[in-house]
Amino acid sequence: MKRSIQMILGLILAAAAFGGVILLGLLTRPPTYDVAIVVADVAPFTPLTADLVQADTQSLSSAVVAKYILADEWTALVQAGPVVAVEPLHPGQPLLREQLATGENAGKVRRLSVALTDPDLVIVGIPVDPAKIPAVYPGDAVALFFSAGQVQAQQLVTDVVVATPEPDPNPTPLPEVIGPETELTATVTLQLPLSKWLADGLVYRLNREQQENPNYGAPGMENEPRFIEGNVTGLDVVVHRETVEWLAFALAHGKVQVGVLPAVAVPQWQAGTLPATRGVTWSDLEDRFFEDRPELLTPQP
Repeated sequence: MKRSIQMILGLILAAAAFGGVILLGLLTRPPTYDVAIVVADVAPFTPLTADLVQADTQSLSSAVVAKYILADEWTALVQAGPVVAVEPLHPGQPLLREQLATGENAGKVRRLSVALTDPDLVIVGIPVDPAKIPAVYPGDAVALFFSAGQVQAQQLVTDVVVATPEPDPNPTPLPEVIGPETELTATVTLQLPLSKWLADGLVYRLNREQQENPNYGAPGMENEPRFIEGNVTGLDVVVHRETVEWLAFALAHGKVQVGVLPAVAVPQWQAGTLPATRGVTWSDLEDRFFEDRPELLTPQP
C-alpha cells in the first residue's frame, strides 16, 4: 500500500515538474508575430506583388520585430502603392524594412536612369538566346562578343602596289606606252565571318518572358498569379560609355553572345583595365587550319 502511494506521489510530482517546465517556457518564450516572407527569388529593383509574399508565424523579440515587415503592415503597403525590393530576396526570407522602397522612393528605384550615379556608365539591353546563354545573375561580370558574316564573303579592303608588267615579245606601237612603274590594284582579303570581344560589363537585371499561368482562376487556385516568368530573353548590362556605340553597331549588324567572367575581374572592369583581344576572322581560321595541316599546302605531283 505504501509503495502504491509513493508511486502515485512520484507521478504527481513528475507531472507537476513537467507542467512547470512547460509553463516556464511559455512565460519566457518571445511572443509570436505574423511576419511577411518571400516565396520566390526576387531580383533587386523588382516590384513586389501580393503573390510573391505570404504570412508566416514566428517568435520574435521586441528588439527584432521592429526591423521586420509584419503581415498586416505588408497588406497596407501593397494597397497604398508600389513596393520595390532594393536587394536580392530569396524564398523563406523575412522582409526587412531597409530592403524595401515604397511610395515616391519606389518610383525612383524602378527607373534605370536613377540606378547609376557614374555619368560614364550606361545600361544597355542585350537580347539573348535562352538555349545559348550561360547561367548569369545580377552583379556578374560578363564579356560581350560580336560575331557577323557568312563563310562566302566579299573582299573588303583594297591596297595599291607597284608592279612591273611582263615584256611583250611583239610590241605594238601605241599612243601611250605603259611604263615599268604602272600602278596595279591588288586585293588584301579580310574575309568574314569574324568574331571580336567587343565589350564587357556587369549584369544589372535579367529580363524574362511573361507567360499566362494555366492555373490562374482555377478552383482552389485563388492565390495563383495571372502571369509566370519564363526563360531569360534579355539582359540589362552596365557598360562603359565608350563601348556603347560599338555595341549598337554589333546589335544592328550581327550577333552578340554573352560569356561569364570570374568575379575577380570586376575590379579590372571598374578600372577599365581588362586587356583587349585581337579577334578572329575567317582568314585567321584558315591560317590556323593549314598550320596544323601543312601537308595540304605541299604541291601534289
